Order: sequence, then structure tokens, then C-alpha cells
Amino acid sequence: MWRQLRWSAPLVLLLAAVGWWIVPRWAPLPAALLTPRTPSISYVARDGRTLRTLLTAAGDRVQPSVPLAEIPKALVYATLAAEDKRFGQHHGLDLLAIGRAARDNLTSGRIVSGASTIHQQLIKVTAQAGRRTLKVKFVEALQARHLAMEWSREVVITEYLHRISYGNLLTGCASAASGYFNKPLDDLTVAECAFLAAIPQSPTKFNPFRDVQAILPRQQRILRKMKELGWITDEELRVALAEPISLQRYTGGFAAPHAVEMLRGEGSPSSNAAIRTTLDWFLQRQVEAIIGARLAALKGRHVTQGAAVVIENATGYVLALAGSRDFFAADGGQINGAWTPHSPGSAIKPFTYALAFERGATPASIAADLPIEFTTPTGTYRPENYAHRLYGPVTYRDALGNSLNVSAVKVLASIGGAQTLLDKLRLLGLSTLTEEADHYGLGLTIGNAPVRLIELANAYACLARLGVDRPWTLKAGVPPAEATRRLGERECFLIADILNDNQARLLTFGANSPLRLPFSVAVKTGTSQSYRDNWTFGYTPDYTVGVWTGNFDNTPMQDVSGVTGAAPIWRDIFLHLHERKPQTWYSPPAGLVRKRIDPRTGKYLTPQTPPVRISREEWFLENRLPPAANAFDYDERGRAVLAAEYVAWIRSSDNWMGDLVATGPTTETQRWRIANPIAGTVIRLDPDIRENGRRLLLETTPEHPVEWRCTTLQVQHEGDVTYVLLSPGRHDFTARDPKTGEEQKSFVIVRPE
Repeated sequence: MWRQLRWSAPLVLLLAAVGWWIVPRWAPLPAALLTPRTPSISYVARDGRTLRTLLTAAGDRVQPSVPLAEIPKALVYATLAAEDKRFGQHHGLDLLAIGRAARDNLTSGRIVSGASTIHQQLIKVTAQAGRRTLKVKFVEALQARHLAMEWSREVVITEYLHRISYGNLLTGCASAASGYFNKPLDDLTVAECAFLAAIPQSPTKFNPFRDVQAILPRQQRILRKMKELGWITDEELRVALAEPISLQRYTGGFAAPHAVEMLRGEGSPSSNAAIRTTLDWFLQRQVEAIIGARLAALKGRHVTQGAAVVIENATGYVLALAGSRDFFAADGGQINGAWTPHSPGSAIKPFTYALAFERGATPASIAADLPIEFTTPTGTYRPENYAHRLYGPVTYRDALGNSLNVSAVKVLASIGGAQTLLDKLRLLGLSTLTEEADHYGLGLTIGNAPVRLIELANAYACLARLGVDRPWTLKAGVPPAEATRRLGERECFLIADILNDNQARLLTFGANSPLRLPFSVAVKTGTSQSYRDNWTFGYTPDYTVGVWTGNFDNTPMQDVSGVTGAAPIWRDIFLHLHERKPQTWYSPPAGLVRKRIDPRTGKYLTPQTPPVRISREEWFLENRLPPAANAFDYDERGRAVLAAEYVAWIRSSDNWMGDLVATGPTTETQRWRIANPIAGTVIRLDPDIRENGRRLLLETTPEHPVEWRCTTLQVQHEGDVTYVLLSPGRHDFTARDPKTGEEQKSFVIVRPE
């Protein structure tokens, strides 16, 4: 017998050793435990503040893991006090606790105590779900022992704190700190740490949002256990027990909803790190508040929605984007007004004038704001001004500043028509302009084509960069896309100078409109037909701000224009930007000069010019000066003598210049104009006519010696007859008086047979 005992004792020890050290290695760790936990996708502002945290595929909210050193020690100790006070002594399985639990359960005849360790619980939460059979529990015990052999205690507790459920779709301690207290881990107090540690035992029973008082007894027991184990002091215990628990529910955030939805629309990110946006948290909130306040004041005039964007010009970063008054509003709040196309009205005009400046025009060039009809493929087009009046001879500065439709259409016609503008707008990123140029016609310059607020705002940002285009973006940390020059630097400076000139918009907007700010800023409004949409865009060298107001059901507002609807929102945003950072303005680029002009004729004044009754200074490219004014431009009363085409206007009630202008013969000759071809004429070549109808006479009225130029056709002469032979396409003509330098322009469009 003694011999049997002598051999059996070592055998038992051997079997125990095999069972403790060898067998657990045959129980592989759960695959999920070996796979890093996928955190929720989070969108954060440029300063790191969370805009929104999405749920994972598993339906919970998981924040990225942090090292043990960044987890409060109080939370670690509270968790061990609640779940596994001998964590530092056992090796995956707490045999003493198992013995105690077995004794208590046998004595009671039911399960009254458990003995699972942190290791076992970590195995349980990562194992495949299924029935909790005795076999399953035995395998999990072996896996827990295996885990203790493979991982250090520091790694085990770190993984546990990041994988355990705290209820309410919150997985991991960081998510719990955010979800229950709306604060980061390192801001948790000792009392809050013990409160969180009390939840995982039964997240359903201990649901803070259902009954916070039900958790407090367990929290207090945990705090006392921490003191008993020497993990907190008497003073820390006293303070923690006295501290009230104040929940601040956080459901992942829902800031800047339209901007986040735009980013989500780009697809899931390749990595699971937080997506840092370009949005400025405080500016975003301010823009949303401004829209809400201003629209509330317009409610009685049927203005229900608005949208705004703020772009940082240097980078193309979108600092703020609000797509509606309220994302949860029943009247279409989830529609993104920054992305939904609308008619821009006159907001397109600055690009027409920039192209005109590139083609030789100046801010002093004269547009004849007089009635005109254009023949188009769809019929006759007759533009009208917003105020239903005509303004006669106006400089391009005044025509753009006062947003005159007739003048803008004439300017577009003079530089090549809709195709010229359409090509440039597409290059500037206006992706909604998908039709052919004939579909839009000359009305393109006054906004007959729907565009997106964010894209048109970025086109204005190109003007703000003096012609340099850069794609807009909502993603921070991405190197700015390569910049591309789309417009001339000096021409864009001229546009900025005009849009900053309060005097230039006086006729339409008055002296003290919302467009006038206490600092320099370029600004342009737009109102679509029947008041369905209105816009305001403005910029400084630093920022570009675009605003749209209207109704998502496309019903018209009640006499609300860009200056009364969108402009006040735009103004408030720019005033806020100026408070944050005083705005700068442009220095004139090299190659520009200032000359004093007569705004009635657009000619510059010299010492030889007779005294004039009205003048102002204007910018010019130094190699692109207008003709000089001379004595033949004025009558004996100092009135500017205009061409015969202005006779009816001068006599009409639209004549705002009064006795400053006149018409009729001068001491030298009768004023002249192009009689043929009439601007905008459409000619179809006809095989039944001699030379297919290709011969086009070039004539002035009255007959006047001029020099004719055409860049696409050869000007020919037969005696006193001047003509060209037409070919299909658009052809622009210029007639120039060689004595005075005065020029008149016209164009025709030739259709093939």
C-alpha cells in the first residue's frame, strides 16, 4: 500500500502539471480575441472634437483602443475590485475562488456565487455565442489558462477594458466614458470609474439611463473594496462617496450632419481611424445659428430654408457647411441645400466680365444698356433688367456692380457667346452644366442653369485667389490638390475691385445695403426668376462665403431678393470671421495703372480734354488703355455726346444721367454705329442663292470711314464696298474709327446648309 502511494503521488503531481501547463495549450484562443477590435468610424472637426461616431457592423459604438498608461488607474482598480480582486496573484483561473464558489453553491443548493476571472470573462466575450453548457465552460477555462500563459496581465486587463460591454451599445471603457459622461477617459473621477465598473456584471440590470439609483449600492461597495485593498485613500473614498453622479448622455454626436453625410457618400474609409474633417467646430455652430436666426425673421415672407459654406482660400478646406435650417425639420431639413442644384441668377456674371477683361475689355468699357433681341435656335431672346428699366451707357464696372442683365448678356455676346462662358465654368468645377451651349444660350450669364452652392462658392474662391483654382475638400490631413491657374491675375483683381466698390452698385442696391461691410470684401448677389432662389457670394484673400436661401419645394418667396434674403446671412458670417481674424485685402498686381475717366464714354481724360462735369479713377492694364477723350466727345454745354442709338433712351424716363448726356452731330461728324451685321444675327447658308449667300456686306450708319477687323474671316474690298465671305461658325467684327480710336463691335452666327 505504501508502495502504491509512493508511486501514485508523483503520478498525480505529473497529471496536475500536465493539466496545468500542457493541456491548456491544446485549447486555441478565440479567433476574435486575436483580431484587433474594429472601432466605430468617427468624423471629427479639425480640432479633434467629434462630430459623429457611427455604429459598427455589430451594432455598437467602439472607440479606438488606448494604451494601459492612458486608462485611469482608478478605473483599472475599480474593475478589479468588482470582478477579480486576485487578478495579480492567479494565473488565469482563481482556484481559491473556484473552491469558495463551489462551497457556497453546494451549501445553498443553487448558484449564488461565481469565480470567473478577468481572463475567463475576456474569453467569454470574444468566443462564439452559443449555449452555456458545462463543456463550453470547461473549454473556456482551458482557454483562460492558455491566455494567462501567452499574455501578460497588463495586456489582458487592457483588452478586457476595451472589449467588455457597458450596455446601451457602448463597448469598451472609452465609449462608456463618452456615452455616459460625455468626457474622455482621463477626465473620469474616482466615483465615475467605480460607477462604470459596476455596469458590466449586468448591463441590462444596471442601466444608468433606466435607473441610476439602482447602480449606486454596487458602486459604493466597489469603492469600499478599493479602499480595503489599499488602492485608494480614506480621503479619496470620502470624496467619491459624497460625489453625485451626473449623467450627460452622448449618442455619438450629430454635428454638421450634411457635411458628414457628404463624406459618408464617398464610401467607407480604408482605415478605421477617425476621419478628420476640415470643419471648424465653433464656426460651424455659429453658421448654423446665424441661418436659423435670419430665417426666423423671414418666415412671414415664405423663406423656409437656407444653406451656407465657408471656404479657406489658401487650402480649399471647407470650414463650415450647413445644408438646411434644421436637419430634422419636417419641411425637407435632410435635403442638402449646399449640394442640391438651384438657379444662381446673377451670381454667374462676374465670370463673364472676367473673361471679357481677358479679351481686351476694361472696367471702363461701355455697355449699351438698351433694348436688344437675339435670335437663338429656340426663338427670340430679349433680356430684361431686374428693375425693368434701362440704364443707357454704363461702364462695365457699373454694369457688373449694379448687376444689369441686358449689359451682361451683351458682354457675353461680345466675347463668343455661351460656349465661352460654359467652357470656363466647367473648368471651375460646376459639374451640373451638362447640356450643350445652345441649350443655355446667352441667358447662361444671368443664371438659367442650375448649379450647386459648394461648387459655385469654390469658383468664387478661384476669383479670390486671383485666378488660381484649387478643389474644395472636407477632409483634413490630405495634401492640398495641385493649384491650376484658370483666370488672369490682373483680371481677377479688377473683378475683386469692382465687387468691393459700394459706389459701383449704388443704382441698384443703394448706399447702405447689407452688402456694405466695415472692411473690404468682394460681394455679388443673385436672384432666380420668380424669387425661387437667392444667393450671396463674397470673398477676401482669406475666406470665401456662399449663401443660398429659398424653399426646397421650389415655391417662390415673397419678393425676397439676394440682398434681402441671403445677404444678411452672408453679412453676419463675414462679420463673425472678421472678429476671429481681421480681414486683409489685395495689393494691385504689377502691370496695372490708374487713370481718370469719363464714365459716360469710358474714355480716359488727358490735359487736352475739355473740362468735364463728371469723372472718376479707374484701373487699367498698362498696355490696354481706352481711347483718350477729346473735344468731339462733348457739346458746347459739356454734355457727353452719345451715339444715335441712345436717342430714345435719353428722352425716356429711364435716363438717370439727365442733362449730362446728349446725342446728335458734333463739330466734326455725325456719330456712327455698325449698321450691318446686326449683333446676334443668325445666317443659314442657302445653296439656291449666289455664292450660297456667303457674301456679307460690312456697313456703318451714317457711312463713316472705319477699319474693319475679323479674326476668323478675311475682310475684302471692291471699290467702296467692304465685305467678307462667310463660313459656318461664329464670327466677331470690330469697326474702329482711325481718328478717334472709337470701336463698335458686332457678331454673326453662320449655320451650314
